[in-house]
Amino acid sequence: MAPDRNASFRLMTTRSLSRRRLLATPLLLPLLAAAKGADPAARLGPASEAGWLLFDPADGRVLDARLADRPFAPASVAKLPTVVAALALLGPGHRFTTGLHGTGAVVEGTLRGNLILKGGGDPSLVGEDVAAMLDGLIEKGVRRVAGRFLHDASALPELPEIDAGQPRTAGYNTGLGALSLNFNRVQLAWRRLPGGAVEAGVWSVSDIGRHPVDGIGVEVVPASALPDTVLVAPLPDRGGERWQLAPHRGAPARVWLPVARPGAMTAAVVHAMAAERGIALPRPSAGQLPPEARLLVMHESPPLAELAARVLKHSNNLSAELIGLAAARTLDANVATLAGSAALLAGWLRAQRPDVDWTGFRLLNHSGLTSGSRMTARQTAAVLTLGGELLAALLAGDDEGGPLPGVRAKSGTLAYAKGLAGWLRTASGRSLGFVYYAGDDRARAALDAAMDRRVAEIPPEARAWLARARGLQSELLAAWRDAPAP
Repeated sequence: MAPDRNASFRLMTTRSLSRRRLLATPLLLPLLAAAKGADPAARLGPASEAGWLLFDPADGRVLDARLADRPFAPASVAKLPTVVAALALLGPGHRFTTGLHGTGAVVEGTLRGNLILKGGGDPSLVGEDVAAMLDGLIEKGVRRVAGRFLHDASALPELPEIDAGQPRTAGYNTGLGALSLNFNRVQLAWRRLPGGAVEAGVWSVSDIGRHPVDGIGVEVVPASALPDTVLVAPLPDRGGERWQLAPHRGAPARVWLPVARPGAMTAAVVHAMAAERGIALPRPSAGQLPPEARLLVMHESPPLAELAARVLKHSNNLSAELIGLAAARTLDANVATLAGSAALLAGWLRAQRPDVDWTGFRLLNHSGLTSGSRMTARQTAAVLTLGGELLAALLAGDDEGGPLPGVRAKSGTLAYAKGLAGWLRTASGRSLGFVYYAGDDRARAALDAAMDRRVAEIPPEARAWLARARGLQSELLAAWRDAPAP
């Protein structure tokens, strides 16, 4: 994807900005202070804070700032350093691959050997891609596999969830690995049969339909077995994923759940889709791609620049984590945790901008799905300028789906944490960079301490806090857009 050359968002080059410090100037401060009031964070809550930075990329001047060096939980704004580092380390044209490999010859429609599904960490693999791969297998003459059907996810560590401090039932807190499909979410669907019995199943859903996932079990229990607010709960993993379902009157008939074992789930869906196409595969099992295997069918993802644009717009956590892991493995091929991987990219960023004070900068993963990461507004501004024109072109003009006229930015939202960072066009036509953070560390710590990991919904009081934080954000953007040119 080529950078947008729209003059309204033209930026300085990363090289020129990397040699400048952001220097404060009083040009807009009195006007904006009057517009915001004496203590703009007071409306958020007694323990809440808000910080921001507005700067001119043409000369590095700071036009407005408040607590620009205070670390905040960035939420999904943390995807910005992930994308910037990945584009530099992997390249905008990088593609992830998924392959079907075979051992033995194909004789009269039968592969007389093993079929191996090899994952390469593609964050965008969906049902349509699997269908195309299976059609390619048919074109190779394969209708039956006499040996084993193996799935190999050894290219990356397979992790059961992104963050252990988030709800276990949340579809955005998925497992991840080198084999991932349909964003590692499945749909648990149930219905009550005549006589009162409950029928339930787990399905992988894509635009071409839904397919059963046999390896994920469901145990139906009476509604009284779980609290009123809990419909599903994870059961201990004893060789496979299992969920407890307690259907009650008024409960939704379908619910999205995260997948903790994405390699096994992907192979199970491939097995089901192959059967639909008349390809007889053995039951899948984990294995390694042997050196003598030959490639039969290869799927390539869209280029990284396109995947990055999707991450910045839709904020998919799984995609950010897989892209970040791939980038970090160019620095250390053996990194095996999200915290270790994120620390590698944080170190790379520090090396690119040694002029920036990185005190307090901490990334615990690549998506921002954690209450433990921290970034300051000034550090985030450095990431924006390092990303340059390519990053600006990839950013979307909305905040969680709501349009932001004249703005290209990445938003971030957690309970008691709000952020937005990017570029805005003023009424006079200038392009300015900005970062906004708000947070309530005390309220977030209390929420974490009391969390029931079976409940994914944000509490009403946290939703009300986020509404106030968005209100302050809107006022800031309006003041910044309408400020006269100096």
